[in-house]
Amino acid sequence: MKIKNQDFLKKENRSLVLEIILNQGPISRAEIAKQTSMSPTSASRIVASLQENKLIREMNMSSEGIGRKATYFIPNEHSVFSIGVEIDQKVIRIGLMNFIGKLTILKYFDYQSIDPVATVQFIADHILQMIDDENLTSDQIAGVCIGLPGLIENDKGEVKLSAQFDWKNIPLQEMVEEKVGFTVFVDNELKLKALAEYISDPEPKKAYMAMIGFGSGVGSALIKKGEIYRGEGNFSGEIGHTIVDPYGIYCPCGNFGCLQTYIAEKFLLDEASKTKEIENIQALIIEYENGEKWARNIVDKAITYAAITINNVVCVYNPDSVVLAGSLIERFPQIKDQIIEKCENQMWAPVMKTFQLRTTKTGEDGVVIGAAMIVLQHFIKNIHEKSGV
Repeated sequence: MKIKNQDFLKKENRSLVLEIILNQGPISRAEIAKQTSMSPTSASRIVASLQENKLIREMNMSSEGIGRKATYFIPNEHSVFSIGVEIDQKVIRIGLMNFIGKLTILKYFDYQSIDPVATVQFIADHILQMIDDENLTSDQIAGVCIGLPGLIENDKGEVKLSAQFDWKNIPLQEMVEEKVGFTVFVDNELKLKALAEYISDPEPKKAYMAMIGFGSGVGSALIKKGEIYRGEGNFSGEIGHTIVDPYGIYCPCGNFGCLQTYIAEKFLLDEASKTKEIENIQALIIEYENGEKWARNIVDKAITYAAITINNVVCVYNPDSVVLAGSLIERFPQIKDQIIEKCENQMWAPVMKTFQLRTTKTGEDGVVIGAAMIVLQHFIKNIHEKSGV
């Protein structure tokens, strides 16, 4: 048992040293030893092994006052790459991220994901083409993470239900791994976007950050001290399927009167079609701004329910900050402003000043960024498996 514990500590220490260099480099061996409470010998041995595996590299810097050059270490940004993928209703986004967390490539493809088999083939083809175009080897790829809306069992990589695509019990991880040959993760897109928002925000980190998405669906996600709060089965945050009217509109999840049936784009367009043929949300917003009474009724109701959603999330999670995202927020500033104003008027008084409310900074790239970051996080925690360090 003692040997197992020692092995575990060694692996933990390797990950810790790598994380310190990634976050704080350039940094010296002495500073690493000091921060980790390791002996200089242990710290040097780990640094040497990371350098041997080309995960880090030396950087010479002059020491102040004495003219000697001290050796510092920084991550080797070209040593490891991760791939993030977002499957949206009418677009697929694929991004390549280097070892220091920078997206070096981001591609958009107009694609309607209906058949999961065809979607997997499409994604796999473009991933492999991207790797080939960049002259990368398979050893440089830490893995792939795919984000999409719905109930996702992330530990199994299975899509239990995605109402947006009408997918049920799809073993997406297994299907993609078979095509690309890399480790694949699958997760809820809003959780990934929330993680990207939290990590990318230069402002001081808060203990709890909630994200709420309004677009093709309605959902929320909570980041708890830098980690995604998942709940049992990774279903935490599915506020769009809370029932607000048991006698309401049918939802593809099988219930009636789910919250998302009052806010999500599909249902807004279905409601609009009862009066006029409307192709997209942009056309509905134009009718709304032109003062059409039927359009105002639909959009005003959606704004009211969006404000109620924010209030409910704050009351349930009690976060330090709330970030609003999704197409209704990111593409239509006028609607975003009205949601925020309505929210301020309807917010429960005791929680009014307990949180910061803002809109997304990562925008439409957030899911891909978060997906690629998840892969890098997993790699850092398990570097002994990938590199033999």
